Amino acid sequence: MDPLVGHIELSLPPDGRYMRLARLMASGVASTCGLPLEEVEDFRITVDELCSTLIEMGDGQPIRLAFDLRAGELVVQGRTAAGDEGAIDDERLALSSQILEVVADGHDLSALDGHVEFSARKVVRGSGTG
Repeated sequence: MDPLVGHIELSLPPDGRYMRLARLMASGVASTCGLPLEEVEDFRITVDELCSTLIEMGDGQPIRLAFDLRAGELVVQGRTAAGDEGAIDDERLALSSQILEVVADGHDLSALDGHVEFSARKVVRGSGTG
């Protein structure tokens, strides 16, 4: 099996103090994929931004993250149970989208069937730190 292909999962309490672990995991996985240092930081920012959104939109259930290392790209998916409001402030969502447009190669956020979910991807464009 190719060591750069795989699936890693992480479950965290929905508390900003634990997001350091999500950022650390994102950095480690991105480095292992061979992303250049600047893009490792971009991926870490992506995961941080999306996890913050899940905390804001969630109902207090754990944040579940899945990192998929695929040939040529790194994908992260996050999910939690939606809170009563199930929505995020439009201004906050617009700012988040602007940030993600810069640091990710694609992203999606949705609230369906009582869950809030996101996905984001980063294309691996060459050798880096891994």
